[in-house]
Amino acid sequence: MNDAELIATWSLLEPQARRRARIETRVFDRLEASETSLLGEWLGLLKVEPLAGLAYVSVGALSLFLLTPLGWLVSLVLS
Repeated sequence: MNDAELIATWSLLEPQARRRARIETRVFDRLEASETSLLGEWLGLLKVEPLAGLAYVSVGALSLFLLTPLGWLVSLVLS
């Protein structure tokens, strides 16, 4: 590989400022278009896999209950 080929390859890897700005604009537009709310993601999960969604919600609720001081007191009373 000579210097001319190296310069040509390097220019392909490093776009000009105007082209870089256009690429960044396209990437940010695509990211903003694909953003969804947390509620939307949960509803999508429940629509696609209702059993997995129910399992996640159950485990989350159980862990919140058992990790709070009230949960500790109830578990001490029950055991």
